[in-house]
Amino acid sequence: MLAAFEQEARLSNIQADFSSTLPGGGYLDYFHVMTYDFHGSWDGQTGENSPLYSGNNAYLSVDYAMNYWKSNGAPAEKLLVGFPTYGHSFILKDPHSITLRALGHPKHPPLGPAGPLTNWSWRVSGCTLSSYFQAWDAPQDVPYAYKSTEWVGYDNIKSFNIKTDWLKKNNYGGAMVWSLDMDDFTGTFCKQGKYPLITTLKNALGQQSSSCVPPAQPNPPITAAPSTGSGSGSGSSGSNTGSSGGSGFCAGKANGIYADPTNKSKFYNCNNGETFTQTCQAGLVFDSSCSCCNWA
Repeated sequence: MLAAFEQEARLSNIQADFSSTLPGGGYLDYFHVMTYDFHGSWDGQTGENSPLYSGNNAYLSVDYAMNYWKSNGAPAEKLLVGFPTYGHSFILKDPHSITLRALGHPKHPPLGPAGPLTNWSWRVSGCTLSSYFQAWDAPQDVPYAYKSTEWVGYDNIKSFNIKTDWLKKNNYGGAMVWSLDMDDFTGTFCKQGKYPLITTLKNALGQQSSSCVPPAQPNPPITAAPSTGSGSGSGSSGSNTGSSGGSGFCAGKANGIYADPTNKSKFYNCNNGETFTQTCQAGLVFDSSCSCCNWA
């Protein structure tokens, strides 16, 4: 096969590249590496969301993932390490088994409760876990927390600082965050100021002041969806109360996520009475049980 490709390259005068390296490094400004979601409900057992170092699986860690990209030709100065502002929650099969890789309950999906900041049924902001027993996973340099049958693997200020020190020692280009809205953007939940995790990351990278310049002209407003008539949606994940005004589907509804009763692949995001229509990716449908897009 290799000989055939080489012959074709000679005949066409087009050089074939059979290397396992990443030639895109010369064309891309940065590689944003999603070093999170290493473990979650799909495992059926507990695990850290974004461990710096490997646990029982040598491949599932920030350190391994970043070294993999670098060893395959991506320039270290163009690699941005992914930092999550959320954690994954689980329901334990045995409340007395609170260790890593503890089994999820066999009669239910191993999904923990939604966090007050995330409104996802399995994503939790770590700083909202004050009522949980909080522990430190020393081999992987990240925290976890548990309470009764609930178990959460997440990141906090300490783990962000440790990861940032590691990032700088390995001369990576910087960091990217997922996501802004799952950090404490108001500063009211965690009592650590606005955006405590992102601020920690910014300060640790030496970015003490923002260089962002507001645009000369504001972005145009998002157009509200047209009215779809009456009918109640399902799957609201929000606990905040929206305004009684507004127009379209969300008029008079509480803030949150609602299924589109006429299209399984779409859903409504209601905010203070305003209607925002969103569409799941191809092959997925909106699932009211998790207020998320799921496989059909």
